[in-house]
Amino acid sequence: MFFSNRISLKALSQFCHRLATATNAGIQDRKIWTDEAGRGSASQRQNAATVRDELAMGNSITEALQSTGGYYPPLFRKMIEVGEVSGRLGEIYKRLGRHYDRVLSARRDFWQRLIWPLFQLGIALLVIGLLIWIMGMIPGDPTSPGSHIDILGLGLIGTSGLMKYLSILLFIAVLILLVVKSILNGALWARKLQRLTLQIPVLGDALKTLALAKFTWALQLVLDTPMDLRKALPLALHSTGSEHYSEHSQEIVQRIEQGQSITQSLASTGIFPSDLLDNIAVGEESGRLVETMERQAIEYEERAGSAIAILAQFAGYAIWALVAVFIIVMIFRIFSFYVNTINSLT
Repeated sequence: MFFSNRISLKALSQFCHRLATATNAGIQDRKIWTDEAGRGSASQRQNAATVRDELAMGNSITEALQSTGGYYPPLFRKMIEVGEVSGRLGEIYKRLGRHYDRVLSARRDFWQRLIWPLFQLGIALLVIGLLIWIMGMIPGDPTSPGSHIDILGLGLIGTSGLMKYLSILLFIAVLILLVVKSILNGALWARKLQRLTLQIPVLGDALKTLALAKFTWALQLVLDTPMDLRKALPLALHSTGSEHYSEHSQEIVQRIEQGQSITQSLASTGIFPSDLLDNIAVGEESGRLVETMERQAIEYEERAGSAIAILAQFAGYAIWALVAVFIIVMIFRIFSFYVNTINSLT
């Protein structure tokens, strides 16, 4: 469904840390999920209760999570399956918790950088709304009873105009929300938009860096488990959340089945940077691929910080440009109104 119910990132991070602590303490899975059924929001309690009931029927956590639909993200569900197979469920919970902590921190940093531009945009929109409302109190042409001055020339005057103005803003906000949700849910048209965005200089590079940070983290995690490469590599690719990378998963799996190395399989797509491929090749040749990917994950995490700063700066410039457009249009409208008034008096 478009508005699918999914656990929030903050709740998921806290959830993973609690599961890690309880699992490493030796508490049984059924008891852990029974306790979780009494915590958090109504949807958290409901989905935890679903897993608890499935565990009571003898199912595994992996099977139980399937009954919750899309409430838990795919990466979480797949890594739980890896944890159960490898017997390292507590460690998987712990690593997932750290991962979601980093994602949450990055998201918080992004919005903190946008506070001032968004504040300026809010002030500009507020001024326009006040002007529309005030114009309803100023009489217009004396020869036309009931007329009012329309400085903006938009036909929005007084309380009724203000209501229409607010309705337009609400419509735009909902439209933006729908676009964002479509991108997150992987809608077909949104994938095309995502590809076009990756072609934009600077912005596209920043988005690719963020995707590769997720890829390196997921890859070093799955390589440190007994998971088959034919499952591990697609999982790491899908963890990027970018169609630019995940669409090559089948091609890579086919090359692995043909006996090619991880480096050769990834290089054949032509989408991975040479420095990353060189490090993966060294890790494969030395037999220390997990350690190599762990270092790459740390390096790309640092790069991701710079990428977030670039994205925030790009978004800030876009907002400032929008504010500037509002101000320029207002100046021209008011000046035009002033000139027309002088001409009419003359």
